[in-house]
Amino acid sequence: MRKKHMAGLAAAAAVLVAVPGGLVVKSQAAAAEREEDRKSLEQAAEELFQRRADAPEAFWRKFPPAVGKTWNQADASADVSEVKRKGDQFTVDVNEITTPYASDTYGRKLEPTMPYVGSYRFVFEWDGDDWRLVKDLSAQLSE
Repeated sequence: MRKKHMAGLAAAAAVLVAVPGGLVVKSQAAAAEREEDRKSLEQAAEELFQRRADAPEAFWRKFPPAVGKTWNQADASADVSEVKRKGDQFTVDVNEITTPYASDTYGRKLEPTMPYVGSYRFVFEWDGDDWRLVKDLSAQLSE
């Protein structure tokens, strides 16, 4: 009887040791997946901002460049501050930083100008190959 009791205690101890470790591994895997989603969504937002910055009608081109300079290009970056998942859709709060560059009339001497910053709330959905922008909820940020 005592041997059965000791074997039962040993098995229970093994289960108690194994279960918390399994929970830690599962928790770490979930955290890694969330971080991967965040980085992937940040890349999708950055590509969206870069397309807008490269457009001929980009907002920063409405303002005149410094005297003797001409607009050249812009670099956009994104910084995701929050991601919420609801089913297949991800609501993302993201900050945009777009830095326009001016150059001389020959396209030389590229110089960064004052960056433009904006905050947005987008809803993205994974379509199997890439993120697709579903909604722009940025108006909610000002409420």
